[in-house]
Amino acid sequence: MKWTALLIGVSLVGGVLVARGEDAEPRPVKPALELRKGEKYFRREGTQRLVLGRNPTAVSPDAFAEHFKNVAAAGETFLRIHFCYMPPDEKAGEVHPDMMKFWDAALDAAEKYHLAVMPVFGVWADWNDGSKGETWHAWEKNPFNVVRGGPARSPAELFESGTCRALWMKRLESLVQHWEGRRCIVAWEVFSELDLLTGSSEEKGVAFAEAAAKVIRAADRSQRPVTCSLAGSHEWPRLFKSDAVELVQVHPYGDTGQGDLDELILRTVRQRRAAYGKPVLIGECGLDWRPPRGTLDVSERAPIGIRHAIWAAVVSGAMNARMLWWQDGYDQFEKADLCRHYQKIAMSAVQFVKDVDYTGLAPVECAMSAGIRGAMLGSATEAPGEGKMIVGWFRDARCAAPQWPMDPTNGQWVEMPARDGNWTVEAVDPESGKIVERKEAAAGAGKLRVDLAEFRGSVGVRGRWAEKR
Repeated sequence: MKWTALLIGVSLVGGVLVARGEDAEPRPVKPALELRKGEKYFRREGTQRLVLGRNPTAVSPDAFAEHFKNVAAAGETFLRIHFCYMPPDEKAGEVHPDMMKFWDAALDAAEKYHLAVMPVFGVWADWNDGSKGETWHAWEKNPFNVVRGGPARSPAELFESGTCRALWMKRLESLVQHWEGRRCIVAWEVFSELDLLTGSSEEKGVAFAEAAAKVIRAADRSQRPVTCSLAGSHEWPRLFKSDAVELVQVHPYGDTGQGDLDELILRTVRQRRAAYGKPVLIGECGLDWRPPRGTLDVSERAPIGIRHAIWAAVVSGAMNARMLWWQDGYDQFEKADLCRHYQKIAMSAVQFVKDVDYTGLAPVECAMSAGIRGAMLGSATEAPGEGKMIVGWFRDARCAAPQWPMDPTNGQWVEMPARDGNWTVEAVDPESGKIVERKEAAAGAGKLRVDLAEFRGSVGVRGRWAEKR
């Protein structure tokens, strides 16, 4: 009787207790990460932070939980999860109850380990018929396919007004309504790599994404940000400018056989920030988009290239980093073994940014010696609290794919835009995460020159303004 009395006026919604009055609607929740209008990074506990995370996948809730345990142990906090699988006996527009239980259990595990989640509601392969020779296509297994009892004769019908699209939107709405009470969910992704669907075009894709975003916002009381992604570095300006997209995504993969992922991340993230003025999310990435058989992803020295990419993301201006594909679990579907070798690959980067307030940090150009490549984030403003932090990452120009040699390099320097005054500058080894040098330096005329101590491969640079001279 006492327990009954205590629980009156409380409802369990998606794993979150939400207070109710008589005939009252559940109140919005406060997501684990918050994105405020006009800002480029998520806020965690009120402070803008760079988040690191993964694209996990698993074949059971227990496997997801084990994966999340490893994520949390590595200090990462963000997950992009494809909640896309549709069992053969699922009816178009519905969610099979066993599948819902599976996904709910996965979200319970994410909450257990205090991880933030961005669900992905659709993936291109399910809506591709292979007519253009695509490596992956699963339209023949899709419950929306007429041969499976669905309403559509072609994947392209998803872009048309009619039964197929209406049922897909119904399914989308039911998932958002079911999960919008969960604090662990921090954003929604309408579709992954929309441009690869059979019959897609920018005009059709934008209309579809805008319709889906409208459904999501009507169902989500907390009004989390919405995104939709394209493959690789492809660009649909109308999509990224649309109000349907609050996070502009990039999916950088090193050019086939080139492994130039760090440079690609720096280039594409900065281009997207400049072009659209919105936060940029690295949705997924890798040294090669192809299955990990005979590619650079399975080469002996690939971890060096992956580490370069992670640190490049840290200073790119993106709101997140890591977000590997094959190395985060999808290797298992291609009979490869990468995931277990990359569980701790980003721990040094996590420590590097742990106490960095990213408020006001943005890509700025810096001068550097000829022997290095890299980039930095800074802010030269005189606003309170800004202009007092610099983060940079620089690699030996010789430390590139496919061998990534790690020879000592000396005599390198960078000159960075900075607030005049005294600075404390730390050099960090990206492999070990250890501070290898700490020194005082003075900035004048808006410039701070840092002479780098000897390093191998690459070096992280973190500077804090101390006082005016």
